[in-house]
Amino acid sequence: MEGRRLGKTQKRNLWKKNEFYLGTWNVLSLYRVGALRILLDQIDKYKTRIIAIQEIRWTGQGVLEKRDHTIFYSCDERQHMLGVGFVVKKNFKHLVMDFKAISTRICTLRIKGKFFNYTIINVHAPIEVSAKEEEDSFYDLLQKTYEQSPSYDVKIVIGDTNVQVGKEEMYCPTIGKQSLHEKTNDNGYRLKQFATLNNMMIGSTMFQHKNVHKPTWTAPDRSFESQIDHMVIDARHMSDLMDVRSYRGGNVDSDHYLVTARMRARISNIKKIRG
Repeated sequence: MEGRRLGKTQKRNLWKKNEFYLGTWNVLSLYRVGALRILLDQIDKYKTRIIAIQEIRWTGQGVLEKRDHTIFYSCDERQHMLGVGFVVKKNFKHLVMDFKAISTRICTLRIKGKFFNYTIINVHAPIEVSAKEEEDSFYDLLQKTYEQSPSYDVKIVIGDTNVQVGKEEMYCPTIGKQSLHEKTNDNGYRLKQFATLNNMMIGSTMFQHKNVHKPTWTAPDRSFESQIDHMVIDARHMSDLMDVRSYRGGNVDSDHYLVTARMRARISNIKKIRG
């Protein structure tokens, strides 16, 4: 009947048609025989449309077409160290407006949206025990990258931030109360400061899940886990972010878990996307 209200199930199904998944994964290395094939298999399994990857360990910068995926990468010119990039499903490639290889720790992907375009900043931050100069240099470059992104874009920072974010009340609403950790470490304060300065929210701490779905990294001996891969989004677009969680079942021979964010699909020409 015309004008009839949608039921809960109908509403849920309608939302699903207007969602897409954005992910991040520190893969440790794609400079291994068969590593890229395994990664693409896992991406297909979890239906992630765009995934930010860290520690690629290739050399140079470029774009690679493989199966039904496009890989954008930014790596060291000579050494098989670090390296960041994006894997985009080919049915999303027509939405890619630009890719910028900033450094071996930062790159950006710009996506065409329906109302706003999206600038996704992929990061691989220095570890907690890194020299202060290295941390300063990284966050200075991250801030510069953010500021040089188009001002009206929805800006998302995603990746291996190497930080533990706590639940301190004084930092709300920049953080939520659903972090795995109670207290913030030193690197975590750097990320909070960056988010606060730019009016962003650490979305990966906002959604209630069982603790088993919060860790993003495990120690080599599996003795403990930590939540160090995060997603940060402009506060004015926080409503676009519907969920963030990790998946322990994904396997690319890494000590990091796949982290996915469920996004409300305000993407241009979303009806053309299949699969």
